[in-house]
Amino acid sequence: MTVYIDKKFINMVSPLLNRFSWKKENLANCRCPICGDSQRNKTKTRGYFYEKSGSYFYKCHNCDFGSNIYNFLKEISPNLCEEYKMEEWRERGITKKPKEEEVFKFKDSKPKFKKKDRILDTLQCLNDLTDEHPAVLFANMRIIPNQFWRYLYFTEDFGSFMKTLDPDCLPVGAEPRLVIPFFNREGDVVGAQGRAINMTDEANARKTLKYITVKGDKSIDRLFYGLWRVNPKKRVYVVEGPIDSMFLQNAIAMVGAGALRNIPDRIADSETTWIYDNEPRNVQICSYIEKLIEMGRDVCIWPDSIKEKDINDMAYQRSTRKIQKMIDENTFSGLEATLRFRDWRKV
Repeated sequence: MTVYIDKKFINMVSPLLNRFSWKKENLANCRCPICGDSQRNKTKTRGYFYEKSGSYFYKCHNCDFGSNIYNFLKEISPNLCEEYKMEEWRERGITKKPKEEEVFKFKDSKPKFKKKDRILDTLQCLNDLTDEHPAVLFANMRIIPNQFWRYLYFTEDFGSFMKTLDPDCLPVGAEPRLVIPFFNREGDVVGAQGRAINMTDEANARKTLKYITVKGDKSIDRLFYGLWRVNPKKRVYVVEGPIDSMFLQNAIAMVGAGALRNIPDRIADSETTWIYDNEPRNVQICSYIEKLIEMGRDVCIWPDSIKEKDINDMAYQRSTRKIQKMIDENTFSGLEATLRFRDWRKV
């Protein structure tokens, strides 16, 4: 496929793209039609078309969707996609359908909602709140990536929300919390975590934040955050908390120590990397890592140069790409994991 044809179809689809423009001869920009881009700032344009190795590609720096032009058109305009395919065949002299490239589809990285679960109607989505709202201030303080804001909610009365999700749960007070819903593949809310918000100052907030977890679907043995968006064909990164999982590609978060043995069916055959907080003096964390090594799992053993406690802390100083690369470079199993773990505990 020539650069000319790619660029031709980018221009053909451009009327469907909000705020589309060519910035350079080989670089175009628009609001991302996949994720909708920023809901609070309608001028943000984080979708890019760029040329590489004789072809054009699309990449969104908000939702991380990336593809060649054919797969982009398949998502945005099926009719143009068919035209593109026919022109490609004519260009290459192909008489039968070529094998399509395998790409990671954005639609596999978010819940396939048939409809919004009505249980969320009593909550306020972060994308709908003002910049001065405590939940938005908290999300900005924690630098939670914007593409996850549409999955985060706020309530003034978490106790009432808990009762709605699980009428048999123990009551808690009517306190304001950030709500992190756990979805299944159909988009139903099967559980949730409520996180207290304290905006007095960042240091105090880091010390006093606490989770309350409620499970609505009692048929689920163990809750994992992010199962609905993970791609089981790729390596899955298993972290401690939902917010940490938002800084890594293809990551889920475990809830409770039972997660060590109760692996969900969805990732039972996946390659997994287990990542605990960087707390070598925490007896419980050390015990979990030790058990994982005994089970033959791949575990991340943080290098001595890392002083931060968790992935969210690391994200203040490093890009998510660098964090993921560091995790990959410090993932071990078997005897090597045992030796690295012993050194890490001595830090």
